[in-house]
Amino acid sequence: MNIGIDINEANIGQRVGVNQVAFAMFRALTANLGPEDKIIALSKERPLPDLPIARDNLTYEIFGPKRMWVMTGLTKRLFFNQPKIDVLFSPSHYTPLFSRVSSVIYLMDLSYERFGTEYFTTYDINQLKRWTPFSIRKAKHVLTISEFSKSEIVNLYRTSPDKITVVYPGFDRLTYHSKIPKTKQLQVRKKYGIAGKYLLYVGTLQPRKNLGKLLEAFGQLKNKQVKLVIGGKKGWLFDQIFERVRELKLENRILFLGFIPNEDLPGLIKGCQAYVLPSLYEGFGMPPVEAQAVGVPVVVSAVSSLPEVIGVSGIYIEDPNSVDSIKEALEKVLSLKKSEREAIIEVGKENTKRFDWSLSAARVLEILKSVAK
Repeated sequence: MNIGIDINEANIGQRVGVNQVAFAMFRALTANLGPEDKIIALSKERPLPDLPIARDNLTYEIFGPKRMWVMTGLTKRLFFNQPKIDVLFSPSHYTPLFSRVSSVIYLMDLSYERFGTEYFTTYDINQLKRWTPFSIRKAKHVLTISEFSKSEIVNLYRTSPDKITVVYPGFDRLTYHSKIPKTKQLQVRKKYGIAGKYLLYVGTLQPRKNLGKLLEAFGQLKNKQVKLVIGGKKGWLFDQIFERVRELKLENRILFLGFIPNEDLPGLIKGCQAYVLPSLYEGFGMPPVEAQAVGVPVVVSAVSSLPEVIGVSGIYIEDPNSVDSIKEALEKVLSLKKSEREAIIEVGKENTKRFDWSLSAARVLEILKSVAK
C-alpha cells in the first residue's frame, strides 16, 4: 500500500499544537510501517532536517505552487497519481475536494466554531469554516483526538459517528519523563532568569487559553513570592495579555519566556510547583500529560476534553470563567502537603500510560488500509 501524507503541518520549525501532533504522527507512522507499505510524503517545502530520512519505504515529493497548495499542487498530483497513491492521509482540516484518491483526515478541534472572531482572526475563521465541512464530507474516514472532539464533529457538522474514529495522540517518552537531572533544572532556571518557586503555563498566547483570568487569579494569591512563568509563541490578540499584566501591576511576578525549544521544556516543567492550563476549550490538551510524565501536579479546567484526558489525576478549575474558581485551584495545589503532592504525581504518571504514539500509529495504519481497499 502506498500512503500519501500531507506533511506541511509537520514541516514547520517552531511547532505547536497541530504541528506537534502532525510531526509526531508522521514519525510514528514511518516507524511502524508494514513490509508491504510505503509512505510518499507530500510537501510544498523541502523537508526539515529533523523529519525522518528518506529510504526505500519513505520518499519525499516537493512541488508547488505554494499558494493554495491543497487546491492546486496537491489536487493536480492526485489527479495524475504517478507514482500511485492508494490513500491520502491529511493531519489537518484540509483535503482536496476533487480527487480520485480516497482520503483520511485527522482533526484536532472545532474551537473556531465555538468562539468565532472573538478569539480568531477573520481570515482563519473563513478558511476553517469553508474547508472543514467539505473536507469531512469528502474524506472516506475522519480521525480525531478525543471523544469530546468526536462529539463536536457529530453535533456541529451532522456527521455519522460511524465515520469518525478517536485516536489519542501520544507524547515523546524520551523527552518527557521524571528522571530530569537537577543540573538540567538549574541550567534552565539560569538561562531564563527564574528564581524561587513558580507556576507554569506553556502554550500559544491566544484568548481561548484564558490567560487574562489566570493573571487576575494569580494576582490575588496569598503567596506573593511565587511567580508565574508563561512560555509560548505569540498567537493572535496576544497584546491583551501583556496589557493585562500592566493593569494588574504584576510585571515583577510574571515572566514571559517566548517560544521554548523542546530541549528546555522538561527541565522547566520539572522545576515548577504545578503546570496550569485554564483553557476555555481544548480538543485534547497534551501539555498537562507531558507535565504529568515529568512528574508535577497539573491544574486544568473542567471543560471540553480535559476531564477525559486527565481523569482523576489532576486538580480542576471547576469554572474557568470564574477568577475565584481559578484562584481556588491554584491555592489548593500550592498548599499540598508533601505526601499529597507525591500521591497526585504518581496518579498522574499512571494516567500517561494511556497515550502512546506506537499504539496510535498502528490504529491509523489499520484505518488507512481499510480505506484503501
